Amino acid sequence: MKLDLINGIANNTKFVQDFIKELQDYLERKEDISLINSTHKENKIITEFRDKMYIERSKILNDYAKQTIDKGQMYYIYDKNSKLEYVYNLCICEDEKSHTIIEANRNILPNDAKMGSILRKLKDSYTLDNEATKDISEKIEKMKDELLEKQTEFLNSKRIEDHIYEVSENGKDRIWLFDITSNSDEALEEIDFPKELLQNAKVGDLFIYKNGEYKQY
Repeated sequence: MKLDLINGIANNTKFVQDFIKELQDYLERKEDISLINSTHKENKIITEFRDKMYIERSKILNDYAKQTIDKGQMYYIYDKNSKLEYVYNLCICEDEKSHTIIEANRNILPNDAKMGSILRKLKDSYTLDNEATKDISEKIEKMKDELLEKQTEFLNSKRIEDHIYEVSENGKDRIWLFDITSNSDEALEEIDFPKELLQNAKVGDLFIYKNGEYKQY
């Protein structure tokens, strides 16, 4: 997966640079930082909008932490550690530290803590902040819904009737296409492509978008 698109939506600050590096490191190690819960499993996300979700989630967490700093330093459980069974991955909800990974053993966390939980650390102990967990969950879900809607609008604008598309890359569940009718040099990451065509599509193959679907040209 390419992460070049993220640079177009991020400004050039140290925090964003660290955030991008963190995201790249995770993807290189093939660790999944889950943004999509059960209500979104039917949706695929293209790289551009997935990256926007990471950035927006970080903003939501850090802004909320600033507003509630009187309750203690805020931590977010974003994933289970892929290598250690009883370890969760946490991030510190603070601009200059949110790219730092904290590995916390399950036995030092509150009993009800799980992925998506907000924790506060007072002295050396973590406590579960139920109110913050609920507030943050609602904010993140609203953000995801809005970005998924924008993604749909974006993809629909790129699927143009009778245009011919050339395959530039074939992924496991998606394909990258050049709109050669428009002479575009920017590949479209297409997530709604017929499975029977996707299986055998090779770089350089041509497809036409006709009657709302891709067909072999």
